[in-house]
Amino acid sequence: MDADFDIRYTDRPITPFGGLTTVKNFYQNSGLQDVISSLPLPQPGSNRGYDPLDIIEGFLVSVILGARRLAHAGLLRHDKVVSEMFGWTKGMASESTFSRFFKKFNVDLNDEVFVELNHWWFTKLKVKRHTVDIDSTVITRYGSQDGVEVGYNPRKPGRGSHHPLIAFAAEAKMVIQSWMRTGDSVSSTDIEDFLAVLLKTLDKSNIGLVRADSGFFSESTLGILEKNELKYIVAAKMYAGLAQEIFEADNWVPYSDGTDICSIECKLTGWDHSRRVVVVRKSKNEHPKSGGKSLFEEYDEFSNYLYSAFVTDLDLSDKLIWELYRHRAEAETQIRELKESYGLDGFCCEEFGATEAAFRWVCVAYNLMSLYKIALINSKHDPTLATLKFQCIAIASYLVRHSRKTTLVMSVNDRRRAFFDGLFQKIEQITPKSKFLLKKKFLMN
Repeated sequence: MDADFDIRYTDRPITPFGGLTTVKNFYQNSGLQDVISSLPLPQPGSNRGYDPLDIIEGFLVSVILGARRLAHAGLLRHDKVVSEMFGWTKGMASESTFSRFFKKFNVDLNDEVFVELNHWWFTKLKVKRHTVDIDSTVITRYGSQDGVEVGYNPRKPGRGSHHPLIAFAAEAKMVIQSWMRTGDSVSSTDIEDFLAVLLKTLDKSNIGLVRADSGFFSESTLGILEKNELKYIVAAKMYAGLAQEIFEADNWVPYSDGTDICSIECKLTGWDHSRRVVVVRKSKNEHPKSGGKSLFEEYDEFSNYLYSAFVTDLDLSDKLIWELYRHRAEAETQIRELKESYGLDGFCCEEFGATEAAFRWVCVAYNLMSLYKIALINSKHDPTLATLKFQCIAIASYLVRHSRKTTLVMSVNDRRRAFFDGLFQKIEQITPKSKFLLKKKFLMN
């Protein structure tokens, strides 16, 4: 028989997110709070306005807890424990306060703020060289906001969108640089300016490899990478000239069952000089679901294969070039988590600069949790934000005040208390000068 419960109410402040105190303590001890405080953030118009730091912290917390719109962030105003936990004197900002704050940003201010902030993340890592993955994504919009245009949109053809550009540090799973762009942009739109800003964030001496998909396969993009002396692997488009070179190749080497690989030197139309292209072909019979493109259907000798090609300036074996590029698929996984767990495709404002500011602060929330995992979570697997919420954040808690001291009481059973004690001990040892070592092996170190 189902239990019959009476319903009662209490005014006692209780939060379902008591584990946020681990995020808050890490955020403060690591020095990130001080860095954000030092940024040229828009200031309130009156003495009664919200502290910009409180607004930013409220937004970051909202994103981590699952908000996808500014209205969702405003709902957290009812959680008095979280507000007191972070010391927000005016509490969580309202939807209108967030909206007015982001309207004060423009693209120039965004670069000024986020170049300095994004540079800070990589001072915290004990790393010589990063693998940089550059990718674009489509964010469908349902209004007439600034920058929403009809362009490439595979899921919603004809629907208006934004088409942002993102650069990831692959092994650290962190965002190096992100730009919002209009929906009619193509993958390589503004790539030269984007790379110039990226190199202000991460020095080229700290970049071991740049990877990009075929949307960036152009003389202009390759030339920019070479001009900046950056090693790269970029997926190639099967233009007619490249297909002819592949057709004439006679140096195929077996790689594995049903897979062959070779390397060719070619100078395609529009290229200033010849470049090395690594080509992979897979048997359709043995790899029917493999990526690649069918070529030469009229020739029995060639028609049973799917072809992929990669242009590179690395002096490594063909097999290693292909292996290095295959790991680039993790960028798609990161974009998917940014959209599904962090609301990257939400928070759309009327003004373009405001939308980009919200978009880039979402990436800050993502980086904060990535650094949190690197510093505190000892796991063979990379936990998603959803896993971290269940493991570390979604803890029913309330505040107790006694003798001028406030205590956060967390509802945690005996088995989990050792885990949280370990987290708090690690956090206590962290200072703004602390650096963190990745557990994952770097590809190009």
